[in-house]
Amino acid sequence: MTGWPSAASAVGATARGYAELVKLGKVIAATGVRMRTTAVAVFALALAIAAALAVVVVLLEESLDRSVTESARSTGRQVAIQLVREGARDLSASDVASTGDTEAVTQVLNARGVPIASDPAIVGHPPLTAARPAVGQEAIETLPLGLNGDSDDYRVVSQQVNGPGGPYTVISARSLEPVTEASTRLTLLLGLIAIPLLAISGLAVYRAVGSALRPVERMRRTVAEISTRDLAARVPLPPGGDEVHRLAVTLNEMLGRLASAQAAQRRFVADASHELRSPLSTISTALDVSGRHPESTEDLVPVIARETARLRELVDDLLMLARTDDATDRPSRVEVDLDDIVRAEAERVRGECALDVEVRAGPAKVRGSEAQLRRAVRNLVDNARGHARTRIRVASSVRGDLAVVEVSDDGPGVAEADRDRIFERFVRLDASRQREHGGTGLGLPIVAGIAARHGGSARYAASDEPGARFVLELPVLELPEEE
Repeated sequence: MTGWPSAASAVGATARGYAELVKLGKVIAATGVRMRTTAVAVFALALAIAAALAVVVVLLEESLDRSVTESARSTGRQVAIQLVREGARDLSASDVASTGDTEAVTQVLNARGVPIASDPAIVGHPPLTAARPAVGQEAIETLPLGLNGDSDDYRVVSQQVNGPGGPYTVISARSLEPVTEASTRLTLLLGLIAIPLLAISGLAVYRAVGSALRPVERMRRTVAEISTRDLAARVPLPPGGDEVHRLAVTLNEMLGRLASAQAAQRRFVADASHELRSPLSTISTALDVSGRHPESTEDLVPVIARETARLRELVDDLLMLARTDDATDRPSRVEVDLDDIVRAEAERVRGECALDVEVRAGPAKVRGSEAQLRRAVRNLVDNARGHARTRIRVASSVRGDLAVVEVSDDGPGVAEADRDRIFERFVRLDASRQREHGGTGLGLPIVAGIAARHGGSARYAASDEPGARFVLELPVLELPEEE
């Protein structure tokens, strides 16, 4: 029961220490990259210096410890040699005297363990140790002898020899205080050296990090000054090919993409405004004429209906493009049979026109939005119908890991220079400027957007036969194998 309060206090102290470390970490994290880097570098260097200091001090202590032990052993052996030759008959205090103080003392015991010769500094002192090694062996101990009332440790080496009047036990002791004092002085000296070293290192790291981050600060200022109205400015490229240089290159590439996207958006808005203005102007004019000449209303109704349908088609296409551009839009994805869509669209066109519609619908399953995929295939088929002379071909198949829909016609085709441009918005080629053929100019861009949203692509494919050939490629749905 008495140990519980102390344990609780220890736990509380540990919790408070951890809280202080967390608070210190938050303070350092809020100081910025330079201060954090400097703090980490200084801390790492301090750990390295502390480890090196510990190694040096330990090695010094071991070396001094061995030296003290060897000194005590050597002194004891000199006395032991004299005892072996002459015994203790002529042994005097001067023969066992070492330094004249208690730093190094020697004592000789007879067979009964009674001191018969001692260093002058310990005359009358009882045996220094109770160890009695066998003849020819030695015992090494570290003991607080309590000489002169101190509590210093001594290295005590005991050895037993046979001589005239023997056996005798020779005890030689050396104080370990010089070892402790030397290690303490070395620790203090290295600690004093480490303080300015850490300060210099911290200053050097702080300035080096500041120099490394200076180009980043210039890039930040440049980016902050770039207006959304003008994305032509670029960040300066620092010399070298390091991470900061690559960051500047990446920022310039991003600014280039933003500028391209902004230019495309502006063109899109301008084109959409132009396309919307035409039917609205026609409807407005028809209503104005109808108001002034009521008798002509019956003739103007078909015009208004036609332009209204055209306006509705354009708005629907713009909404579909907005959905394909919206990365946050997540339409439901289900298993879709492209071959069923191909058959249905081919039948629809066959019933609406007198063209020869050839269908080759091979099994092809994908995962995606059925409504969007049906819209993509319908746009391709309608595009072919608007340009075909006599024939349309619609096919679906699987090639490797792709489900492929091909729609071709025998119309005038597309010039090689325009085969990529036709997937841009509001693009009508010279051969198909007429409204009845050109549509809104958004059909093929919608196909490309839907394909991209489903992880595929839409492209114009070269063909040996006359006419145009468009290919829609989508990742095929892998079905589990039947057992």
